[in-house]
Amino acid sequence: MKVAIALTDQSFQRTKSMGIFNVSMGLAKGLMNCPEVTELHILGNNECGDTFKNCPPHVHVHLTDKPVPRRFARVWWDQFGLCAAVRKIKPDWVILPKGVPPFFPCFGKAKMACYVHDVMWEHYEQRSAADRKGPFPWHELLYFRNLSLRAMKISDLVLTHTQFNASRILHYVPQARIARIGIGYDDTPPATETDSPKRDMLTYASTFPHKCTPLTLQRISAWLNTREDGKDIRIHVVGSMPEELALPDDGWIHHARIPYAELRTLLREKCRMAVYFSDYESYGMPPVECLLNGVPCVASDIPPIRENIPAQYLFNNADEADFIAKANAAYDKKHPFICPEFPTWQEVCNRCVQAMLQH
Repeated sequence: MKVAIALTDQSFQRTKSMGIFNVSMGLAKGLMNCPEVTELHILGNNECGDTFKNCPPHVHVHLTDKPVPRRFARVWWDQFGLCAAVRKIKPDWVILPKGVPPFFPCFGKAKMACYVHDVMWEHYEQRSAADRKGPFPWHELLYFRNLSLRAMKISDLVLTHTQFNASRILHYVPQARIARIGIGYDDTPPATETDSPKRDMLTYASTFPHKCTPLTLQRISAWLNTREDGKDIRIHVVGSMPEELALPDDGWIHHARIPYAELRTLLREKCRMAVYFSDYESYGMPPVECLLNGVPCVASDIPPIRENIPAQYLFNNADEADFIAKANAAYDKKHPFICPEFPTWQEVCNRCVQAMLQH
């Protein structure tokens, strides 16, 4: 099978969505080792040249001489440039890991598989209807809503990860052909410590309202105030802070966006617990990454996170007492640490290839 995967619109230097970026990289690298894929073409930009050096002979990397498209250049590539590039390659399948298809794809005889990561626009439409304002301009929300629906309707195969997301896709497009292939992880969990001397904790920040950063600061502050050792616990905040928010005091350390290798070191060497708030997810990678690094992560009890995180770590966003109880149990190690088994990227890519072969 001859496969093309489009990474041209992925930024390897300043990506805004680590979840989509990780999925794109995992699929591209895993497909190289699938025996059914006899010829793999990677459409990339000049940011990713070093990432795909020394590939096997059956892997062909096509680098544009321009950086990742932005704004109107991004729209042009999505709608026209991608089609022209695929027609030159003439693959059996083209995979769009970012899930952004042309409105009218002209790929020749190639079938199209779009990885639909979320139906996030439905959350922000509801939010805008409730408070009459939202974080996105109406035209931007409309553009991505229509592209997402288009991906569900015209794809020969819709790839996704959770049962929750699959159910939302089918809610809008009942005839969609879905393969729930999951998300892969290649990290090796550390040996579980029985009595860790680590005292710090980690949490996440974001400018997107569904990530609940104001509530995160409020709840963690309330939790610290209930503990005798609260003043001795340092909180590492990873992500972009909303402009109107400031960290409470010097015990909070802001790291902004950091590479995964740095996050991994922070979790394994300094953090005893992690906290993840969210109002809406299609998957929720950060809590899984924490568990894979040996750190219990208490997280919002919403459907997609519930699919991957043990119940003992889940809390009700609206219930401060519930959060404090779950945080104390995790921090004080009142329950045995649980890290479920998660698939590797190779297993995910094998599922992807088998789904394409069946269609």
